Amino acid sequence: MEGKHICQSCGTAIDSPDLFGTHGDGHMNEDYCINCYQNGVFISNQDAMRHHPDPKRWMKDEDKASWIIDRCGYVTLSTIDEQGFPRPVAIDVIQHDGIREIWMTTYRNSVKAMHIFSNPKAGISFAREADSISLTGTAEVITEKDMLRLYWKDFSIHYYPDGVDDENYCLIRFSAKTAKLWIDGKSSALSF
Repeated sequence: MEGKHICQSCGTAIDSPDLFGTHGDGHMNEDYCINCYQNGVFISNQDAMRHHPDPKRWMKDEDKASWIIDRCGYVTLSTIDEQGFPRPVAIDVIQHDGIREIWMTTYRNSVKAMHIFSNPKAGISFAREADSISLTGTAEVITEKDMLRLYWKDFSIHYYPDGVDDENYCLIRFSAKTAKLWIDGKSSALSF
């Protein structure tokens, strides 16, 4: 078992694999303990929520989606190709404002960037455990030096050897217009 797990319903420390809750198909769920979540269903345990300041189960849907993206690292960004088809690719999130605005980086001459220059419509999806989020909106390629400096991450030097001044370094800013969420066995939709 890697890292310390805290039940995102009651706040109890989960220090043994047999204390994790289970999904409907019986496999382990790392977000909830067995006392709160069994076979894909929540068991009433509302008194215990006072032990943890802000567990996922009790958040608003948009905040749950933001919590999930924090734990994903990569998302799938879909741009529109020359034939009008979606082109999904995995990409690292460098920063986000909830799920409404998501920042990524790519090469200026990449296929992703070329697609965005031609058609700003885009989608992002990500999943963790049995939760999934699909966003639709627009993307833009950002090349302004102040913005490039603001969002620079030290690990980016591996991709852009000349740092912030690398000619091929740019950002992608995705702005969500709609969200379809499947979280904790419940579907919801949001518009921004």
